[in-house]
Amino acid sequence: MYVSTWPDISHLSISTPELVNTLRLMGQQVKWPPKIKAPDSFRNPGLWCDFHRDHGHKTEDCVALKIEVNELLQKGHLREFLSEKAKAHLSKDASGKSKGDAPSSPPRQDRVIHVISGGYEVSGVSHAAAKKSTRNAKHGLETAQPKRLLLGTDEISFTAKEQEKMLAPHHDALVVSLTIVNCLVKRILVDNGSSSNIIFLTAYQDLGLEENNLTCKVTPLIGFSGEVKQTAGEVVLPVYAEGINLSTKFLVVDCQSAYNMILGRP
Repeated sequence: MYVSTWPDISHLSISTPELVNTLRLMGQQVKWPPKIKAPDSFRNPGLWCDFHRDHGHKTEDCVALKIEVNELLQKGHLREFLSEKAKAHLSKDASGKSKGDAPSSPPRQDRVIHVISGGYEVSGVSHAAAKKSTRNAKHGLETAQPKRLLLGTDEISFTAKEQEKMLAPHHDALVVSLTIVNCLVKRILVDNGSSSNIIFLTAYQDLGLEENNLTCKVTPLIGFSGEVKQTAGEVVLPVYAEGINLSTKFLVVDCQSAYNMILGRP
């Protein structure tokens, strides 16, 4: 059975207007978004969102509303409005998680997010030099052959054949692809030296999310261009990796990068 990591308010037994009215009655338990920040020229005046109390998109299409409803359901609220099918699915999902033997099904992938980064150099290496080094590695033209490593255990999945094209064993970056918000996001750097999970603003926008959905919490980060960089906010996104769905908090940073995201140490 397909399970989506992205919240879907259609599983509620009440209409969208009734849902918004119910949220109003919940008072401080609900996190209401600010007005839409996009200029009027970029918004459709014929579309109204009851959750934002502003025009620009329809209420049933509001991403902020879906996220808030999903968080409230996780906290035990609004479950009386779940359909019988949704209640059964929720109970089955909770039972599977408690047993720990039922991995989550992979979510759909609506789009693929690559990355294009400008600038002259990346990590002190020019683009031309990086391309030449990669080309030489593929054809075995590197003058300095890396030493073959002795694998101490069978848990390491790199074979001796694969090591032949590694220019710097144990120094190459670990770059992965993950399904996030039903999008296949490529160029994600795994950095054990980072204490935070980072998503760059361009990648955040490519996910189809709006900046006004961010939690307005500014955090200073050190290490971007050798200076202190202030974050644009925080956001919690659903991340899927090999049978595990996990809501993960990211700091949003507005600067150029060779990666879409940086995953820090757990």
